Amino acid sequence: MKNDDLIHMWQKGSDRMFRDEKTDRDMITQYLNEKTLKGNRSMYFNLVFYGAIQVANIILLSMNLAGYHNNSSLIWFFIAQLVITIGTLVFSMDVFYKFREINNYSESLQHLIQKQLWFFRKPYEIWLVLAALSAIILLTNVNMYVDNNNGTYLINNKVMYVGVTVAALLIIYGTLKVTSLLGLRRLKAYLADLQQGALDQSERMEHVRKRYLWLWVIVFILLTVSLVFGILAAVR
Repeated sequence: MKNDDLIHMWQKGSDRMFRDEKTDRDMITQYLNEKTLKGNRSMYFNLVFYGAIQVANIILLSMNLAGYHNNSSLIWFFIAQLVITIGTLVFSMDVFYKFREINNYSESLQHLIQKQLWFFRKPYEIWLVLAALSAIILLTNVNMYVDNNNGTYLINNKVMYVGVTVAALLIIYGTLKVTSLLGLRRLKAYLADLQQGALDQSERMEHVRKRYLWLWVIVFILLTVSLVFGILAAVR
């Protein structure tokens, strides 16, 4: 066999290996791109869902302002909540548009994931606290609207009421925080796999998510039901 033939065979084999490697990398990029897009839908849902809660809070607070208009001490309590809610809604809209601007798919997937990591660590971290507070404002104002007794609101056990409310705030924030941390870990895994040209960490994260998803949902539902009954028991 001539040297030229050997060189030709070596170049042909190298070209085939290059094409296979490029195909594998393209498949990995497409897989991670789909996973990132799926995570984005969950993020959009969270932002819209809690945005709807803030709109509901504004309506409820307006109704409670009318219902308790003769109670001067509660009026200022409702006004303070209304100011916080409007500020939270404005900030949430800003966070929503920031997230939309980040997800510019004309850029590389690696750059997109890096920007999403920044989003999770900065504006979204502040939003988590405000979202949990919005849920508490909703629960409080629903109870106050239902139990309005001619402009007065009676709490039989104030210590228990405050304790249950604080516990509800911590649980809701904790749930959102855990979800955020899982999203952060997922993005870090995607970035590492994209840089290494493998799917080791992504597949590991997927197995963990499937294993604990239903357990987490059941625990969250039980805690939420317990908190609602606890708040109802405290005000009755």
